[in-house]
Amino acid sequence: MKKEISNWGKYPKMYVEEISFTDKDIIKKTLQEKNELIARGNGRCYGDASLANNTISTLKYDKILGFDREKGTFKCQSGVTLDEILDITVPDGWFLPVTPGTKYITVGGAVASDVHGKNHHVDGSFSNHLINVEILLADGEIVNCNPYLNNDLFNATCGGMGITGLILSAEFNLKRIETAYIKQKQIKAKNLEEILD
Repeated sequence: MKKEISNWGKYPKMYVEEISFTDKDIIKKTLQEKNELIARGNGRCYGDASLANNTISTLKYDKILGFDREKGTFKCQSGVTLDEILDITVPDGWFLPVTPGTKYITVGGAVASDVHGKNHHVDGSFSNHLINVEILLADGEIVNCNPYLNNDLFNATCGGMGITGLILSAEFNLKRIETAYIKQKQIKAKNLEEILD
């Protein structure tokens, strides 16, 4: 289906042939029939990533595959967005280990971009919390990789912007929280000098 796409900045805009999928067999067949495809999540990156004449939308590949409420691990398909994860995990006292500037990105995009948040200096980027990533390679093979299994593929995939293949699913650790609320105290000062003191 032809449609107009762009990313966060709304420039450039392209009319592309977009393919959606809901299971692995459909996308495997598509890979055999077409060349020059690029995966696309929710289109929230700043630049021109995932803009190509033929795109594969992961947004319908969006199933939750597991949530261990005791250990704080989460597994899902690549089209699940971070806000959907938060809706499920926060009521049970778990939060994303890394939170980028928007919660409207997909997990596949978080891995492909290896996103970071304001806690980067302490907790690193998204890849530091991954347990496993499942990738569909260009030749149709599905491979699992992580820091201990197929490590070279894992390292090239995290932040690789799709160069290794289509990210199908990811499992990662969450961060324990006490509450979804923030305790805040406001202190007013009469001028800059008082603030500096």
